[in-house]
Amino acid sequence: MKRIPWVRAAAVGVCASIALAVPAVAAHQATPDAPDVPAAMTTPATAGPATPSHGPATPSPGPVKRSKGVTQEDIRKAQELERYWTPERIRNAVPVDAVRAGETEQAPLRAPHAAGRSAVFAPSHQVASGVPTVGVFLIRSEDGSATPNQFCSAGAVTSPTKSLVLTAAHCLKGGKSYRNVAFVPGYRGGASQAGEPGERPYGLFPMELGKVWIDERYLSSSPSDDVDFAVLRVGPNSQGQLLEDAIGRGNTLTTVPAAGLARREVTLTGYPGGQKTPLQCTNATRAFQGRFMEISCDGFRTGVSGGPFLEGFDGSRGNLVGAIGGYKTGGLQDNISYSAQFDNDVRRLYDQAVADAAPDTVNPLGDATTWQHATNLLTGRFHSDSVRNSTGDLIVRWSDGEVSLYPGNRAYGLGKDIRLVKDKAWKQAKALTVGEFTGNSTDDLLVSWADGKLTLYKDVNETNKLNNRIQLKGPNGTWTHAVGLTAGRFGGGNARRDDLVVRWSDAEMTLYTNVDGRGLHGERQLAKRKNTTWSHARDSVAGNFAAATGDQDLFVRWSDGEVTVYENLGAKGFKGEHQLRPAKSAWRYGSLVTAGAFGGGSRQDDLLALWPGGKLVMYGDTTANALGRERLLVPARIS
Repeated sequence: MKRIPWVRAAAVGVCASIALAVPAVAAHQATPDAPDVPAAMTTPATAGPATPSHGPATPSPGPVKRSKGVTQEDIRKAQELERYWTPERIRNAVPVDAVRAGETEQAPLRAPHAAGRSAVFAPSHQVASGVPTVGVFLIRSEDGSATPNQFCSAGAVTSPTKSLVLTAAHCLKGGKSYRNVAFVPGYRGGASQAGEPGERPYGLFPMELGKVWIDERYLSSSPSDDVDFAVLRVGPNSQGQLLEDAIGRGNTLTTVPAAGLARREVTLTGYPGGQKTPLQCTNATRAFQGRFMEISCDGFRTGVSGGPFLEGFDGSRGNLVGAIGGYKTGGLQDNISYSAQFDNDVRRLYDQAVADAAPDTVNPLGDATTWQHATNLLTGRFHSDSVRNSTGDLIVRWSDGEVSLYPGNRAYGLGKDIRLVKDKAWKQAKALTVGEFTGNSTDDLLVSWADGKLTLYKDVNETNKLNNRIQLKGPNGTWTHAVGLTAGRFGGGNARRDDLVVRWSDAEMTLYTNVDGRGLHGERQLAKRKNTTWSHARDSVAGNFAAATGDQDLFVRWSDGEVTVYENLGAKGFKGEHQLRPAKSAWRYGSLVTAGAFGGGSRQDDLLALWPGGKLVMYGDTTANALGRERLLVPARIS
């Protein structure tokens, strides 16, 4: 329940970090003559017949019908899991949150009372008979912990697969190796009386390898508590039953708008540590910070993480509108619990699970907290693989003076960063651009400094980095007024991107053709000094946006939100104007723009734009008449 700070090294995909004892089953293939499984194949505690999906399951001894598509191998895996998770081990398992808090010496988990709250606290009660759609989510840690057998709470979710479970993402995202992960629906602690179902009335359902869907924003080094939920798929139990064939219909995933976080009657269920009998409470919920659901229920101490918020609860199932987690991973007091808002983000994970789509992975670009510190975006061909494949790469200068290279992946995306330099002196870089100034296939970086120096960094790549430096101009008064540099192919008489457009502090625009290691040549004025237009330019980048091939076009973002493309700048100047966005468009809120060839082709027509909150977006295959398809690379930070 308590928020656990994750270090960057721990930000690995759950699919890679969870090493289970049971491999994935892509699809269950039943043999035509597969017999029913006799009850003797398992312990009475796991016996439970299939029931109609619309009604509650009533466990009873005796043979049950194997679910369609289940194989003998599936049953063997469940039996192996049962041999490990004995009733004693389940009873002695400790809450995941408590283990992690102990390791990191965090503040006490879930204090008994939340001081200063005016909410009405509802009493909680134990459900001795258990709840068919709610259970313990068992995890065997392999990190050398003194308490390797751990647990959270979880709820079954109805789906076409009959095999989905929802819990809190923080129960699984620890950057550690796990095995023997299982869901035990309807678990009820304590010895059973004669004629009563056992502690595990429906059996144990193994989590399938790689079948965990967690939002990439939670997999990052700074997990977003707005998406603290995980959907996972489980295999059949040892009697060959799929989850919903054993327990009946699961809970119905229900999205909740921000305006609907306050709800009149919601039932909260979870397994507090040391109890292993479900605790239940019904109360009204409140909106918290406009993005969490808050409920006041006594006794929900560590161990209840992942427990469902159920609306319309009939004693067995209901509409799943939340899961304990989110704010402070569910709360720090045992009488106040939280859930992240169930919006389109949880629906997306559910849809991925139903379709058996590839789970999210850790974003190699990091998160929005990092990208809020970007001060320059530059594109070119730098990495050795990119040079061979004519792929665009991204260079970023950060506010602390670090300069990073992100190789392109030829699929409108970028790979993990490579540090080129980290030096506070780079905070003095005033204007930067990328071009092919020295005649080699690897691009060069041109920098104008605050003191007027003009420096060319030749053949930048992952090996040379920024070590091949040529000083084109020493400190001087003229170049202190350069506020924008844009390199491209603007009619200099060759096929290289070695022409330079300079925007000066007095709004003058100048074109220098065929810039090289010896300096600047062929000066031409594009716009006069003190004009009333170009002082409003915010970003200008070269690209191939018009249909014609050959010389490049100039993309410009203006302070009022207008976006324009000047076709074939060298030949037409500013007469070949195309408006992509009108004045007062959302682009007035943008931060930085650049353009490159990120989609596998050689045309430099894929725009990268940085938006408020660190949101990074690619607009692939942009033309002079329309922005390309939007691809979200880094989601915005939600504060």
